[in-house]
Amino acid sequence: MKKTIGLIVIASVALAFAASSEDKIAPKADDALEFAPPDSVKFHGWLGEAMATCKKGRMLAQSLPDLIQPFAVREEDRMWRCEFWGKWFTSAALAYRYDGDPKLRAILDEAVKGLIATQTPDGGITTYKTVNEFSNWDTWGRKYTLLGLLAYHELTGDAKTLDAAQRHADRVLGYFGPGKADIATNGWWNGMAASSILEPMVLLYRRTGEPRYLQFAEYIVHSWEGPKGPDLVRKSLDGIAVFKMFPGPDPKQKGYMSGGSSKAYEMMSCYEGLVELHRVTGEPKYLEAAKKVFASIRDTEITVIGSGSSWERWCNGRVRQAEPVPEWMETCVTVTWLKFAAQLLRATGDPLYADEIERSAYNPLLAAQKDDGTWWCHYNPLEGQREAAPEHCKMHQNCCVANGPRGLNLLPTLAVMSGKGGPVINFYEPATAVCSKTRLDIKSDYPRANVVDITVRPSAAKEFTLSLRIPAWSRATKLEVNGKLVQDVQPGSYTRLSRTWKPGDRIRLTLDFTVHCEKEPGGSGRVAITRGPVVFALDKRLAKPAAGNGVVVADASGAVKATVVRAKGTRMALDVPFDVGGKKTMLRFCDYASAGHTWGEDSTLRVWLPQPLDLAKPFEGIVPMKR
Repeated sequence: MKKTIGLIVIASVALAFAASSEDKIAPKADDALEFAPPDSVKFHGWLGEAMATCKKGRMLAQSLPDLIQPFAVREEDRMWRCEFWGKWFTSAALAYRYDGDPKLRAILDEAVKGLIATQTPDGGITTYKTVNEFSNWDTWGRKYTLLGLLAYHELTGDAKTLDAAQRHADRVLGYFGPGKADIATNGWWNGMAASSILEPMVLLYRRTGEPRYLQFAEYIVHSWEGPKGPDLVRKSLDGIAVFKMFPGPDPKQKGYMSGGSSKAYEMMSCYEGLVELHRVTGEPKYLEAAKKVFASIRDTEITVIGSGSSWERWCNGRVRQAEPVPEWMETCVTVTWLKFAAQLLRATGDPLYADEIERSAYNPLLAAQKDDGTWWCHYNPLEGQREAAPEHCKMHQNCCVANGPRGLNLLPTLAVMSGKGGPVINFYEPATAVCSKTRLDIKSDYPRANVVDITVRPSAAKEFTLSLRIPAWSRATKLEVNGKLVQDVQPGSYTRLSRTWKPGDRIRLTLDFTVHCEKEPGGSGRVAITRGPVVFALDKRLAKPAAGNGVVVADASGAVKATVVRAKGTRMALDVPFDVGGKKTMLRFCDYASAGHTWGEDSTLRVWLPQPLDLAKPFEGIVPMKR
């Protein structure tokens, strides 16, 4: 009885979130999966702990006057203060969507009220001086402001906020368009920063039904085809690798970078908008272009930990992981890669996108947040020291500090999604979820332990399909329903269980957490240690020097007989065997997200290991990250 009451209470809380902001325009292309509803998923493991830390350290602690004042004084002429309010707000809106905390709701209310108070009679909300409007990063910042206003309207249905959003957007429409300024050449990075306003313009069209916003979105994509436009659709469909889309010398290190001005974060933001445009138009080439560029990024740029970029640009990074790459893997790139994957997961229902999200979440995303949640790292090195992000724009703020929480707080919406036949479980973090009037209790010590127990609790017996993601890395997975073995469970797919489910039915998933010794793709001969979605690293705090030169002990398939242990200051540690002249020596590793977390030399980290490795000096040869 208590379990049934709990289900009703959770469902009631979720209904309390239901805003009156229903879309006026139905999509022409249906998504395969839908986000989990507000307040329907609760994490109880690594991700839940990180979200709680983030909420306390950044969401609730943020000074609103610091974010709003730049819009009131409008002193900007070249920097990006204009993005901070929107990045923080969209993160906080996701955090509120997660648990409905009234304290956070009051902060959101005040943040919107304060921002709208800065809106000028022409509708503009900007940090830029009047004479400098729409220069440099201004259009990019207006995108984030519009995303924030729409996020608040989605949560509350507040008509005044939607009106402010329309007036703000109309100011942009008044400046760009046929016969006006060209958005495809505006601002930074081949117009990609400005063009990424495509996403909220499509969302505004769906919310209002006003055709001018759809027309403007289509104008943006058409303008990409101009003589100086980024030409993002054609380049992707033609199979051009992302680091070759904008070749040219690097302004900071001539001859070092191969990607020229292929700015990773801004580029992916444009393709996110393209997926949204596909939803409202049904145009197949938009989705195909997004899928192809995602595959290009995954195959040529994403490293073993699940992120990419150098100096925030694509750099053919997958085969350069053993190099001393400067400014390696920006947190903003990690977050946008995760969000881009989430767009395609929704659109296609292909679990390969969930695999990528999981890898990014458990490695660079968790790694970047300071232990108390007050700050984030700007970059994620594969060796060396993790460092605090520098302050930007003469503010106690940074692009990645504002953006990191967006990725973290998005994860609950993806954990248990709604498919056409019923719930779809993507993540195995211990959690409680309610989907399609069915409560799912997910009990695990994931990703430490490989057994996941799921109890299915519909309000009454009913027939539906429950889909479980079988990760591509789990090469031999065992699945049981009420003790009976399920056949034909394939890695990299969903196993779909269609039956009449009764309250208390049990599922046991046993994943293959074999430790693997992965070869570096660039042919350096170095290796890395992985276990499930988690990458492991040496950390000076744990790796006690030993005598001799050793190689990781692995069989022909790369499997390693390592031992999971607990170590202070880490989420998980491994004792990995090394062969030193026929004798076995153990070296201790920890999960990448925990490595380097003193943000100093005492926790120097290393992912890719020379073979053989001098066990007496396991960190020798590390080149300091270049500035």
